[in-house]
Amino acid sequence: MAQVWLIGRPVAHSLSPSMHNAAFAKLGLPHRYEAKETADDQLAATLDRLRRDDILGANVTIPHKESVLRLLDEIDDEARRIGAVNTIVSRGARLIGYNTDKYGFEKALETQPRRTSSADGFPFTNERILILGAGGAARACALALLEHGNDVDIANRDPARAEALARSIEVDGRRPQVVPWPRGREPGDAIVNATPLGLGGEEAFEDVQLPKWVIDLVPTAEETPLVKRAKATENVTVVDGLSMLLHQAARSFELWTGVPAPLETMRAALPRPI
Repeated sequence: MAQVWLIGRPVAHSLSPSMHNAAFAKLGLPHRYEAKETADDQLAATLDRLRRDDILGANVTIPHKESVLRLLDEIDDEARRIGAVNTIVSRGARLIGYNTDKYGFEKALETQPRRTSSADGFPFTNERILILGAGGAARACALALLEHGNDVDIANRDPARAEALARSIEVDGRRPQVVPWPRGREPGDAIVNATPLGLGGEEAFEDVQLPKWVIDLVPTAEETPLVKRAKATENVTVVDGLSMLLHQAARSFELWTGVPAPLETMRAALPRPI
């Protein structure tokens, strides 16, 4: 039985094991997905175990999506462009890094009602989007939004990290713009919470007037406070973190196994409908 790991800290709350294990069972695959709490000083040793043991690969989550790049043998072009890895595929003793967050983000948005006539169903173009956060997920979302012709603002508690993100991601000469942490006024056409705020019951955009779209990437068993407030606000479209989780997981599953993911089985394994 080959294993797949989730590497990060914290990971005990993760919904990924139940989703992937349901998918393995559905297809009769003899694999097991396990969460592995991994501190910063344990990351290199954990990757060494991936090379040695009977392991298909891993998902990588906070806080390792960026730091893991330097420890891998090969990086997929899109993951390198994003500057973050969330999926590792083991090929013998070589570890190859991919990013399925961008794919998951785009798929989650494509399931929402269209605001443009874009042929690919992506709901934003030529709009201003605020991303809260500057980690791996924020990087993936920023690249996706820029590629679809939007203006992207980045706000982060640590402005230096936001500046680093803005310097490293460019599409057709356009980069994200660093802005102050939002307060009061509506912060653009849409907001994306790409921070962990919400895991502990706090709200990421407290005291901020919500725009027409609210995208919360935090995947929790219960709706986050931000999602609850957005759903209670008139004329606001809400994208829940479970949707991105589902689609990025399906893409990771296919990279590990080489077969199409049973998407509806994975969806049914989530704790609430999306």
